[in-house]
Amino acid sequence: MIEGIGVDIVSVERINLVYKKHGNRFLQKIFTPGEIEYCKTKKKPAEHFAARFAAKEALAKALNTAKKPGWQQVEILPGNDGPEIKIKESFLDPDLDIKLSMSHERRWAVAMVIISKEVGKSETGNR
Repeated sequence: MIEGIGVDIVSVERINLVYKKHGNRFLQKIFTPGEIEYCKTKKKPAEHFAARFAAKEALAKALNTAKKPGWQQVEILPGNDGPEIKIKESFLDPDLDIKLSMSHERRWAVAMVIISKEVGKSETGNR
């Protein structure tokens, strides 16, 4: 059963301009050390930073709750089957599953988050 869906699109140039203006202070406010290290190894780091920014925004939309994790409480790093999203503090029921898809190109980065929970036998009565 789907508990929440969130999507966000970010201008890569906007992220690049904010970085040029505020430097590492901006990066350290929004991204974890692991995210910064990963993105800075890329040929076009702004695209990767923008995708992670979009993913954090999409997660906040998918949570659909008053309490949201802070920027530093969410980390998006490569996983075995695509990007993995980790929340450092427990904002979610442990039975919830978070799926993340991100994409970026020269001008735009987009991310979509789907939060789901498997419906158990006792909840449906017919499984």
